[in-house]
Amino acid sequence: MLVSNERKKVLKKFAASLGLKFKNIELLNRAMCHTSYAADLNEGRKESYERLEFLGDAVLKLTVSDILYNLYEDKMEGALTEQRAIIVADKTIARLAKKIDLPPLILTGKCEGEEGKYKESILACAFEAFLGAIYLEYKEKGYTKAKEFLISNFKDDILNIEISNPKAKLQELTQKYNHNLPEYVTLDEQGPAHKKMFTVGVYYENKFIEKATAPTKKEAETEAARKALVKLREQIKEDDV
Repeated sequence: MLVSNERKKVLKKFAASLGLKFKNIELLNRAMCHTSYAADLNEGRKESYERLEFLGDAVLKLTVSDILYNLYEDKMEGALTEQRAIIVADKTIARLAKKIDLPPLILTGKCEGEEGKYKESILACAFEAFLGAIYLEYKEKGYTKAKEFLISNFKDDILNIEISNPKAKLQELTQKYNHNLPEYVTLDEQGPAHKKMFTVGVYYENKFIEKATAPTKKEAETEAARKALVKLREQIKEDDV
């Protein structure tokens, strides 16, 4: 895909603002090219960001895993996995893309229009493709450079990600009053083995608080805890009046 001189200047300026240099400016341009744009130009899908997105997704997960592993020496695998999942989710990645002003650089076709540049999914894909481009541009130092890029630009964002763990928060809330812990009881199981639905109730001091139904016991417990948190917090407010 041909890249105009004006476009090259814009892309080089963008890269420089992030402490990056791209000799292969066509690679960087491809990272910003949505499939709809390539289709409008009768270019193949290889000229869009799809392949770079595939690579960048792997780079992102590895670098985030590396960062979290070294930052949080006291956290176990489950907590690290949950935090990584939040960080690499489209919603979070789209926010990071906006932080570095990525949307104006994304090339979209007629079917997506200018508004397509701000879609959560497109922003996330372009950001991952950009990481893939960094990895390829810097060759044997690609992983190190991608990691440096994430830390220098998004370390605070990664540190400030709050893990949504209703069960842990419910436990913290109840322990403020005494040392009793919430209990989770499976109230019902329905459906065939491959498509079961579980209903779980959460109890505190032998009193029923809330229940929830989900495809797994873990999900049902989490949702029941979430609902119980809302109810108990409301009760606390009323008691304080």
